[in-house]
Amino acid sequence: MNTDKFRKRLGEMVKKPVALLTLAAVFLLVVSLGAYASLKKEVTIQDDNRKIVVTTLKYTVKDLLEEKNIKLRKEDVVSPSLDAVLKNGMKVTIKRAVPVTLCVDGKTKEIYTAASNIKDVLTQNGITLGPKDKVNMALDTSVFKYMYIDVTKVTEKIITQEVDIPYQTETVKNDNMERGQVKVVQQGEMGKKQVVMKITYENGKEVARNVIEEKIIKNPINKMVQVGTLGILTTSRGETFRYREVRMMIATAYDSSEDSTGKKPSDPDYGITATGIKATRGVIAVDPRVIPFGTRMYVEGYGFGIAADTGGAIKGNIIDVYFPTHEEVQKWGRRYVKVYILK
Repeated sequence: MNTDKFRKRLGEMVKKPVALLTLAAVFLLVVSLGAYASLKKEVTIQDDNRKIVVTTLKYTVKDLLEEKNIKLRKEDVVSPSLDAVLKNGMKVTIKRAVPVTLCVDGKTKEIYTAASNIKDVLTQNGITLGPKDKVNMALDTSVFKYMYIDVTKVTEKIITQEVDIPYQTETVKNDNMERGQVKVVQQGEMGKKQVVMKITYENGKEVARNVIEEKIIKNPINKMVQVGTLGILTTSRGETFRYREVRMMIATAYDSSEDSTGKKPSDPDYGITATGIKATRGVIAVDPRVIPFGTRMYVEGYGFGIAADTGGAIKGNIIDVYFPTHEEVQKWGRRYVKVYILK
């Protein structure tokens, strides 16, 4: 074979493999581009109020967030879940947990939560409300940053106990005992009653007691005390007498020229008192509604007397003492005196 023919033949043989290799490379490139196009996904990430659109080849939501260096707290909520497979056009939502102060039964702790309302916060933290428990806000209140949730645990207990009923002390005046003397004539005794009571506790501390029912088991017996009312007075003359009452009264005077009823000496019944006795020294006209007839008295500055007469001007806290002479009446005039009501 001559040299030219050999060279031509060799050239044809060399060209065929090169073409094949080139074709293979182009094919692989086309396949790779198709595979890339099928693996590439456009995803929208809604991170609270921040929205971004990304292109990724990652397979799961978790891989995508790690690729974009998006950090999560364990309390944050991601939807769909972290192990969900990414798809083109998918939207990934991140709801960020916010700090909240939670106080339950008087114990406070700081937490993070992505719950929508207070009810969900309590559920997340394993808090079950009793029928009487109180929360400082409505359960459907939306959660916000730094909110304070206070749960007051309310419990009630019914108890039955016996309670003393105090006795009263009754005081009775005794006109036969001297003033200042005291005599117990009956000792007092406590009574008893059964009380059914509801006690309310908030966070373990008692806040209220309410009586539900009371039943008397034993009535109390009152203490009876007699108190002496008699006083003892010694006059300037050395006369001693016992009295049961002292009053300050207005004292006027009348004489034989005109009796307390206004009768003249010429009148047939002149000088006869309202009680039928003759008016003499010691007869005192009174208002019988204030001092009964027959009451023995000692009038300061006048002496001993008896309530035995009355008169039209003698009303209320006034007495009218009798003197035999008009001079004595004039001298007496009208004055305030102590009147001792005698025993």
